[in-house]
Amino acid sequence: MARGRTALVVLLTSLVGAAAVACSGAPAPSSTLGPVPDDIADHLSVQVDQGRTQYAAREIVLAVTNDSDETMTLVSGALDADGFGPTHPTKENRTPALRPGTTRDVYVELGEAECAGFPAGPEEPVPDAAPSATITLALGEFDELGPASDLVVEEVGDPGGHLARNHAVDCATAAVAAGASLAVDADIPVETRDGELTALVTLRIDPVDGGPEVTIDRIAGTTIMNNPDPDGEETGWTGSALDGQRSGSVTLSVVPARCDAHAVGEDKRGTFLPVSASVDGVAQHVIYVPMPDSARADLFAFIADSCDWPE
Repeated sequence: MARGRTALVVLLTSLVGAAAVACSGAPAPSSTLGPVPDDIADHLSVQVDQGRTQYAAREIVLAVTNDSDETMTLVSGALDADGFGPTHPTKENRTPALRPGTTRDVYVELGEAECAGFPAGPEEPVPDAAPSATITLALGEFDELGPASDLVVEEVGDPGGHLARNHAVDCATAAVAAGASLAVDADIPVETRDGELTALVTLRIDPVDGGPEVTIDRIAGTTIMNNPDPDGEETGWTGSALDGQRSGSVTLSVVPARCDAHAVGEDKRGTFLPVSASVDGVAQHVIYVPMPDSARADLFAFIADSCDWPE
């Protein structure tokens, strides 16, 4: 695992494409372009980004900016980050032109988190070593591509702290999973309580034989669901609302957190239960337990009924 503040920007050779064409029986395209100059590395920068729709799949964006005078084609990439195994490309067939002064993206799935030796806790950091990135580029664009070269770009940025957050969530998820399996029931029944429609979301807690003790400390509300009777001013479910975990399940009384239709229509993480747990008494970073598709459909239908949306 590389730990230096280095970003490897690797340029796949156009010979790969030529070989593929040769295998197909078609003549390989020719190009008068030369290899990527070594000094182009000084004019490239890479930054890590991640949108909320990418959290569940652990997909991140490597945003590559070209401050040189050369036009290149961005083909693929990988990330080598402290605390993670090898990444995997998620959109291998995207080949946007990386023209001077522009930024184009490479999409990769983070490798498995390496948690041994890293501190646990809600604010668990990733060590200071900056990641490196392997980015696939070639001089030119469209069918006019030169041979490719391997370049090194310094200081991959992560201003949003995406790697630290993913690492903390991944390691907390692994720690909890060592002691208990958490799963949301496939169905969400609805009741009327005190004249108000209330959905009942059940989280099952199945202890792992021989594993550490897992205690659910809090389940936070989300952008689309909340506790109708929170404990004090804190939203979500704490205290007596979680007592059922001793018998292997917690049933949450749920009301809509909001009634504007676009909140559901644009939902990204609202159906993931944000669970704060302790493992053998050690508090973990919040983890996110997804709902099955059938439960998500039930929840959306409940919100529509509760908010009296027109059919």
